[in-house]
Amino acid sequence: MNRTHRIAPKLSQNWNEVATRIRANCRIVVFLDFDGTLVDIAPRPDQVHLRADTRKVLRRLCNRSRAELVVISGRRRRELLQHIDVPGIRYFGIYGFERTNHSSLPRAASAALRAICKELTGLDSLFPGLWVEDKHFSLSVHLLAVPKTRQQGARRAVRSIARPVRRTLRIIENIRDMEIVPRLIRDKGAAVREFLRKPQNRQALPLYLGDDLSDESGFAAIPAGVSIRVGSSRPTKAAYSVCDPNEVAIVLRKLDDILAETTPS
Repeated sequence: MNRTHRIAPKLSQNWNEVATRIRANCRIVVFLDFDGTLVDIAPRPDQVHLRADTRKVLRRLCNRSRAELVVISGRRRRELLQHIDVPGIRYFGIYGFERTNHSSLPRAASAALRAICKELTGLDSLFPGLWVEDKHFSLSVHLLAVPKTRQQGARRAVRSIARPVRRTLRIIENIRDMEIVPRLIRDKGAAVREFLRKPQNRQALPLYLGDDLSDESGFAAIPAGVSIRVGSSRPTKAAYSVCDPNEVAIVLRKLDDILAETTPS
């Protein structure tokens, strides 16, 4: 079924029904966003910190035969590996596009990104706090430090700069940034659906936890799964909600406790 946007109920108030579904399934696939989901949002991407107890439960889950973990993020894959450092997780960078260390873009897409990078960087003089992160496969225009009253103007300016290359590039709108990506890079939902089409995953129960607008496609990709939005209340396609990364760690520990049981019922 298609789930429309609504305020999702708290997972804590519905955990028993979710736990029953987890116990009944032989295989669980857990999709996790990174920023705002596994770690708190930081002023700059390199300032995030994964808590030791969260890393510990991720390691335990990777050793459960019934579970597979996928971190899917707008970050580069190498950053995810560096910050999380847990073997056994599948790391999908750039919204699921970068799955190995040997990904590449067509020359035209790379040229289009380079062509508008300088123009975007010039916006920092008009919108103090704005800065552009060149991720090689994409350009992230960070708006977290831009005053709230100026953010809509900044978004309009970014869209205007990107308009001439719209046949090659597109914009992914997020809560705290705008991501400019080649059109061949699809959304997180596409990556989730592709992963779940693998023979070993077709009967699995998927869980997806994420906090950003780009995670909505991930929620929509698992209508029969368990989708969980992280953060303050806002309309979402997710079935449930939790407050913050601390509560995400609690959910992961509860999941691990269930998977430590011998067999699904």
